[in-house]
Amino acid sequence: MKLVVFGVLLAILSWVANAHEMRPSIASLSVDSQGVLQLELVTNMEAWLANVDPSLSDTSDSPNAAVYDRFRALEATALEVAILDKERAFSRVIEIIAGDLPITMTLTSLKVLPVDDDELPRDTQLNFVGGLPDGAESVRYRVNQTMPNTAVRLFLDNAEPRVQFVKNGQESGELSLNQMVERSVSGLVVEYIELGFMHIIPRGLDHIIFILGLTLISKRLVDLVIQVTAFTIAHSVTLALGLYGVLEIPASIVEPLIAASIIYIAVENIWHHKVNRSRALVVFAFGLLHGLGFAGVLRELGLPARDFVVGLLSFNVGVELGQLIIILGAYLSIGIWIVHHSWYRMRFAVPMSLLIGLIGCYWFVERVMS
Repeated sequence: MKLVVFGVLLAILSWVANAHEMRPSIASLSVDSQGVLQLELVTNMEAWLANVDPSLSDTSDSPNAAVYDRFRALEATALEVAILDKERAFSRVIEIIAGDLPITMTLTSLKVLPVDDDELPRDTQLNFVGGLPDGAESVRYRVNQTMPNTAVRLFLDNAEPRVQFVKNGQESGELSLNQMVERSVSGLVVEYIELGFMHIIPRGLDHIIFILGLTLISKRLVDLVIQVTAFTIAHSVTLALGLYGVLEIPASIVEPLIAASIIYIAVENIWHHKVNRSRALVVFAFGLLHGLGFAGVLRELGLPARDFVVGLLSFNVGVELGQLIIILGAYLSIGIWIVHHSWYRMRFAVPMSLLIGLIGCYWFVERVMS
């Protein structure tokens, strides 16, 4: 058992220390009265230049990881030069269709966006311009096979921006240029459930670690249900308040506090043999923090007011599905077999809590220093 725990410790610490997350791209489209189409694309160009498979969640899993790291090591100006050298090839990656006609898009400018922490992925903003054919009523945006999943946003005068989340290798629905297409409620629900689920699995490692920490000394199902319910209610409240703009706290404060919540749960697991009465209140308080983290995802994508309630509820459902899979996975794969053994606490719960605490400490220091 000690060897298993040690092996898990090494594996997870390695994952945390070397994580090169592959995040979705954001494509923002706008059209003026003369039919000029502009595209602002924010994406990870190092990954594209290194030919990293966009379906991976971590660039370290790519056989081209070393090439990716070499591009990451470049200064911003040197990376911009490398991108410009591939300008013609990358321009062919931009696939926008009006009717049956592809629109030729020309790169007008690019900028490598700064990051506070060199361990974080670095995005590049690329601006393109093209001309719509006469009589064009709608456009479709196709995400090339070499690009990651993309949030596609269309901005028009006197109309709310619309967002579609388009998977790698697929294309958006029709984006109307004169009257915004009304998506079906079912389509909207599926889209935002998927966004919420993906924010937990595979991209929400800190939320995964927090949930796993809750399960370690929760031997009774009722204790776990109470904690998860408190966490769900709390993050739902701050998620809504954050999106409405009622409660806005900078990520530089929220993210270190989320790491601190992981540390607290780990320490409490080590000092207590079972769940105490105040645990649900503590989890509720930390759920408020995690909800602000969730709000940042939807705020970045620009959830339209008309879709607000349905999108918010659907996103929450996706988050809960992700949490439920984590809990059931942990219980069915490990917990059900060992949780009632006399050695469970000292040989598994305490070492794993120590591991979770170390991860939380690493994230806390990293986020405070960034």
